[in-house]
Amino acid sequence: MPSKNYIDNKRFEELIKLYKKDPETHEEELISLFDLLITNILLSFNFKVDKDDAKQECFVLILKVLKNFNPEHGSAFNYFTTVIVNNLKLIYTKNKRYVEKINEYMKRKSELDM
Repeated sequence: MPSKNYIDNKRFEELIKLYKKDPETHEEELISLFDLLITNILLSFNFKVDKDDAKQECFVLILKVLKNFNPEHGSAFNYFTTVIVNNLKLIYTKNKRYVEKINEYMKRKSELDM
């Protein structure tokens, strides 16, 4: 019996197809699968990002790229895992650069104040 943290790729792909035809009817179930996938990736990779902000940004991106998914080019699980991981790497890198810029600014400012 699959655990509640397991995503059945066959059902996932079927749900994406159904969602593309009738978003309102299938939105809740599809969103819950994406929520599970994003949460599992955040926990597994332990990205040092704000979890809520990262999750929200991943949902926005997923909704943008959902129309591009084609099961003939690979599984939904792999496709969306790649999209999410790449987005989280981008968020992490962007945040890291921002913190480095702030630290550099504060360092220069303290040097000038001396």
